[in-house]
Amino acid sequence: MLLALFGCATVQADMLDALKAYEQQNYTEARQQFEVLLPLGNELAAFNLGAMAYQGEGQDKDLVKAIAHFMLAAELQHPQAKDLLATLAAKANESQLEQATHHYEQLQQLLVIKELAAGTDNDTEMPEPVKRVAPEYPKNALANGVFGYVKVRFLVNEQGEVTAVDTLDAYPEHIFEQATIRAVKRWRYEPSDKKHLQHVRLDYSMNGGVKLSAVENVMEKHKLWEYAVAGAPQYQFVLGTLLSLIDVQSANSFWYDPELPLAAQPDFSIYKDRARLRANFNGFWGSAVVRVAKDGTITEQINAQVEQKSEIADLTGLTLKGKVEADVYRIERISVNGVSKVFATPSIQTSRSMSGMFWWEQAAKNGNLDAQRVMAAYDPQWESYLLTQQDAEVMAWTGTRMMLEGQHEQGMQFLEQAIAKHYEPAEMLKKQFNWHKTRKTPDERP
Repeated sequence: MLLALFGCATVQADMLDALKAYEQQNYTEARQQFEVLLPLGNELAAFNLGAMAYQGEGQDKDLVKAIAHFMLAAELQHPQAKDLLATLAAKANESQLEQATHHYEQLQQLLVIKELAAGTDNDTEMPEPVKRVAPEYPKNALANGVFGYVKVRFLVNEQGEVTAVDTLDAYPEHIFEQATIRAVKRWRYEPSDKKHLQHVRLDYSMNGGVKLSAVENVMEKHKLWEYAVAGAPQYQFVLGTLLSLIDVQSANSFWYDPELPLAAQPDFSIYKDRARLRANFNGFWGSAVVRVAKDGTITEQINAQVEQKSEIADLTGLTLKGKVEADVYRIERISVNGVSKVFATPSIQTSRSMSGMFWWEQAAKNGNLDAQRVMAAYDPQWESYLLTQQDAEVMAWTGTRMMLEGQHEQGMQFLEQAIAKHYEPAEMLKKQFNWHKTRKTPDERP
């Protein structure tokens, strides 16, 4: 299942290649690759550049340069940088520390990717669906027990028709994409006064969902965790995709705590089904993460997004019914047989290394283009970076979004550039806006 994923990546610089070059004492090549990865907020690249400057590998020893890079590595949360920075700073005089601080500020200016920005949301004004066709499970995949998912983005015109679709993310690749696109193209929405851009994810599994044992077997067979931890970007991308798959299909929700250390081995026990709790109250609209005592009493409202129509703003002191199997729960309204009810889903606290997003981000920072494209859908910084790299896929869909937001000239320019790079969906996207441009309003018609 993984052959397509492992064979398709295009990278501009690769952390694994950089580390291999370093081990082979090809310091010039290693330094060049680390410097390409540095603007992506890569803490290991900053750390290694600092170590090479301090040890004089492929260059003269430079304490100032080393301190500056360790300062940046510490800012980017490299686990060893802070201690080494203190050791080296003690060896420097006042003038050297001042120079290092100035050089560090210059390095900061090179960063294109900093902290993970807020994810881009779907169109909140999306019209209601009036027809959704389920995709047909590919016969070969069904016969061989292959499971997976496809996430697509698509454009809906004023008539509610889906006019352009493209894959954003898929596991495994080249298995479910065609069935997904064929189905989504047949979807229909209520007519509206403008076009809409949307993301959707369709899951493919049999007999009640993905079997965790099958995922474990895939990971063990291909040593996904070991190679991902070692810094191999393509393995990091595939691991992120697999963890995303089982995360979404799990009955639990997850709280990826940045304060917890990275897991040495994957912890699949977090996916063990835990029962939902039922609310012993009504009138709450929105979602919240709460801490719950053993008797079901809500002792703390950790965070909440409360809708304006909600009659309850603070859930502290209210109770939940059922067997309490976790400390933290996510509360939200769920439709059961057409009736809206409030349920609490176990929210499992775990290391961020069990998050698919974490490994996608690592792969992106380590130079994997597939991961960078996925991240561009969630983080405007990655979108901006790939626009500077003139990535056709990102240019086409960013151009579409800009057209919808009224930035017609720049949006069309991105679409034209994507067409010139032979990205097929860009031509269809452009036709939609050209058609809209040539339509006459009722006042203009004879």
